Amino acid sequence: MKKYEIMYIINPTILEEGRDAVVEKVTGILTAAGATVAKSEKWGERKLAYPIDKKKTGFYVLATFDIDGTQLSAVEGKLNITEEVIRYIIVKQD
Repeated sequence: MKKYEIMYIINPTILEEGRDAVVEKVTGILTAAGATVAKSEKWGERKLAYPIDKKKTGFYVLATFDIDGTQLSAVEGKLNITEEVIRYIIVKQD
């Protein structure tokens, strides 16, 4: 099991109550793939570097987790079809 970080951006049209549900959904995707989520930080709504789907802001969330590297493709496959997440990046920690 190796340590990874995921930074994902939630669609800004989702209200505060819905954001918590999206964070739980992403955490569920990670745990279903065998990950252990160490922490999850909500960074809040921030301006995007460039417009995505004509939206100029997004709600940023950073999470750290441990997972077997072979399971990352399953996590990415599910995140790609999650409509509430407009962008994400997974990075291996040293």
